Amino acid sequence: MKFPDWWEAPDGLFRIDGHCGLVAAWAVLRYFGRRVSVPNLVDACRYTKRHGVFAVSLAAALKTHGLSVSFHSESDGTIGGFERRCYAYARRVGIVVEPALELSEVLRRRSRGNIPIVLFDTPSNVGHFSPLLGLRNGTLRLPLADGGKMDESIFVARWSAPDILRQCVVAGAAPRRRLK
Repeated sequence: MKFPDWWEAPDGLFRIDGHCGLVAAWAVLRYFGRRVSVPNLVDACRYTKRHGVFAVSLAAALKTHGLSVSFHSESDGTIGGFERRCYAYARRVGIVVEPALELSEVLRRRSRGNIPIVLFDTPSNVGHFSPLLGLRNGTLRLPLADGGKMDESIFVARWSAPDILRQCVVAGAAPRRRLK
């Protein structure tokens, strides 16, 4: 199964300021065969012009669209009011905050068919989301990063930056229900 290219996303997503989280969510949903309208995705991800999208809200949106999802983060001591409400909603839909993963574990989960969405810092100190599609010769495949890739050591530094908290959403196909 081919991961969709970012430019295949609906034009409406690109007209939204800070659209990287929304495009990442759209691509992961599309990869797992889920379709969603732009307004529905914006609402499900709890996007705001002021905050963009929080990683925990991405996790909740993917879960409510039928995917198997885990959310990983270092401890966050500066959760504001709106973000606190996003965490509360995520808990209601079954998302719990799990400890941050090492990159090797994120890549292991990718090799098992899951798609991680990682948050990393940009050179202009703005958080940025991208699916992580693999590692080859020390270079990570990050389709929403500049050039679609990043050196592993640069990524680790940006993923570990203050306020980034090594956050990662790992999405997979929903488990099949067993018939009784």
